[in-house]
Amino acid sequence: MSKPHIILSRPQLGENIGAAARIMYNFGLQNLRLISPRDGWPNKKANTLSSGGGSVVDNAILYNNLNNAIKDLNFVFSTTIRSRKYSKEVFTPEEGMKFAKKLIDNGNSVGILFGSERAGLEKHEISSSNAIISIPVNENFKSLNLSHAVAVVSYEWFKNIENNIFTKNKDEKELEFVKKIEVEKFVKQLKSQLQQKGYFWPEDKIESLNLNIDNLFYSLKLTSPNLKTLFGIIKSLQKNK
Repeated sequence: MSKPHIILSRPQLGENIGAAARIMYNFGLQNLRLISPRDGWPNKKANTLSSGGGSVVDNAILYNNLNNAIKDLNFVFSTTIRSRKYSKEVFTPEEGMKFAKKLIDNGNSVGILFGSERAGLEKHEISSSNAIISIPVNENFKSLNLSHAVAVVSYEWFKNIENNIFTKNKDEKELEFVKKIEVEKFVKQLKSQLQQKGYFWPEDKIESLNLNIDNLFYSLKLTSPNLKTLFGIIKSLQKNK
């Protein structure tokens, strides 16, 4: 059975990568992706801290940017405590892993994105995800260690699998989403057309306008027919210039 991919964006300490890998192995997860680790990769400290989960570290895949790390995935959760700032569906870890299991049962590949120890995920990273997982914590102390955050989500995945509380719904064809790279192609084409029409103005609003577009389309649960329709709309508008 396929399982979620754990994606660590710009992790700072090899020790935290190793601790996260050990926890993943504890809960039956083995797909680890790393985006630009601060101290480089491979990292001996990660191997040391993995303590039994060395296979997760050894098989970790390194990427130089977010787009490359998620382009083959159909659905990506971002983890953040700043969920109210984004117009995305927000799940608790338990709810998120229930939905992840349903997605995977219907043939989708799923990623769970975690930010760096210092600052978490950046705005564009959250905007590139489909939905948010927010871990409830003490309002007076919201800082959560990277490996601990991975532990909470990994545990919820394992708990649901072990309890075998899900059954595959063969009729849920709408859950067969397109991969991120296909959505990215559409967004790039859309932005190109908007650029030609002078949409990105004034200059001091360009960044926020781009983020709003990313936030909108990467949040959508797009199927292949949905995406074909969107491309068709752009093509039609180009013909009627």
